[in-house]
Amino acid sequence: MKCVTAALAIFFLLPQQEDEAAKKARRIDRAVGWLSNEDLEVREMGRKELVAIGPEVVPLLEKKVAEKGATELVQMLRHFDKTPSIAEAWVAEKELKDIEVDEEFRKAAGKLSKSDGEKYLYVKYQEAMAHVRHKHYQRAFDLASALISFEPSSPNISLFRTLRRHCEHMITQTSLIEAKLFQPKIWYVEGEPIELTARMKNIYKAPITMTWEKGTAAEPGGGLLVCDVDVTMKEFNGASSSDQRHQELRFEDEVPIAPGAQWEKKISLDASTAIADSNQLRIVKIGGWVQPMRIATDGVNITRKIQFEPALVKIIPKKYAHFLERPMEAFEKAVAEGTPREIHISSQLLEGPDRERATGMLVALLAKSNTIVSKNTAANLLTAHTGQSFGIDPKRWENWYNSRLAENKDKNQK
Repeated sequence: MKCVTAALAIFFLLPQQEDEAAKKARRIDRAVGWLSNEDLEVREMGRKELVAIGPEVVPLLEKKVAEKGATELVQMLRHFDKTPSIAEAWVAEKELKDIEVDEEFRKAAGKLSKSDGEKYLYVKYQEAMAHVRHKHYQRAFDLASALISFEPSSPNISLFRTLRRHCEHMITQTSLIEAKLFQPKIWYVEGEPIELTARMKNIYKAPITMTWEKGTAAEPGGGLLVCDVDVTMKEFNGASSSDQRHQELRFEDEVPIAPGAQWEKKISLDASTAIADSNQLRIVKIGGWVQPMRIATDGVNITRKIQFEPALVKIIPKKYAHFLERPMEAFEKAVAEGTPREIHISSQLLEGPDRERATGMLVALLAKSNTIVSKNTAANLLTAHTGQSFGIDPKRWENWYNSRLAENKDKNQK
C-alpha cells in the first residue's frame, strides 16, 4: 500500500495533471462526506459515486478508516454486508401495491394467517394504504414505520419500505416545499435540445430559507441539485436496454422563498446513452434531490432532503420525426404497409381514444396473421402497446379488449 500511495503522490505532483487531480480529489472528498449522511439515499449516492471513480478512492478511504481506528471492523462489515441498493428514489402513488388486489400477497398472508404477527401486518398495511388514498400521509408514514420495526424480516418488507418512502416524500411535498421537475413537452426529436425546469414552491405558512455550505476558490460550494437520469430503450419484441447517470446543477448557497412563492432553475438535459441506436425510441426519466445544510422557518431549523417529483421525456429518432405530425395516420399506414418497428414507434405516440382504437387494430392484425412468425410479431406489438400478455391466441386478446370497451362504456355512462 505504501508503494501505491507513493505512486499516487508522484501522480498528483505532475503539473500538467494538477487541475484534473484536484477536481477528482474534491469529488472523492464530497462522496466520502455523503457516506456519513443520515439519509440512506444520500449515503447510497456517495457509494455509487465512489464505485464510479474506481480504485483511486482506496488510499483516501483507508486513511479515513485508519483515522477512526476502525480498520478491522470495516473488514468484518465487508464480509457480512448485504445491504440492497436503492433502485428508485421517487415512488408515485400509482406504483404502490394494494394488497387487496395483489394475489401473491393475499396468498402469502393466507398461508401465514395462523401467525398473529403476520395477520397484524396484513391488516395494518391495508389501513396505511387507506390513509394514503385519503392523503393522510403522516398517519400512513407512522404505520409503515411501525410495520418495519415490528417485523423487519417480513417477506413483504419491501412493500412497507416503499410505502414509507412515498409518504415521506409526500409529507414534504404537501406541507413544506413542493419540488418538481418540469419539461415544456413530452416528445422530442433526436438531437433537439432539452431544457427542464427545477422548481421549489413554498407551500408552508411562513417564509423558508434554505442554506448550503459556502464555496471557496479551491472548493465549489453552494446549492447542489443532483439529477438521476434513467434512459431506457424498448424494442417491440420485449427486449430493452437502459443507461443511468447523474447530472449536477450548482446554484446559490442561500435560497429564501416567501409563502406561495417559488424558486426556479433551468437544466440542459444530457439524454445521450452509452448504447447508441438511431432506430430506437428513448424514454428518459429524470428525478432529482437537494440536501440543504439547513431549512430555516418560524425560528426553527430543519434538516431534510428534498426530493423532486420526476419528469418524463420521450425522444423519437429523426427518421420517424414525421410521425409526430399525424400520429394516428402514421400508425394506420404502418399497420397497412409498414415494418413492425414502424408500427411499434407510431403506436407509442398515441393517446386517449386513438390509443384504444389502435389496440383494436392490433387485435385484428393478430387475428388475420397466418404464420407463427407473424402471430408472434403481432402479439409482441400488442404487449408493447398495452402492457398485457395473452400470447398468440387472438380470442384471448379479443375477450380482454371487448371487456375493456365495456368497462369504459360503463364509466362514461356513470
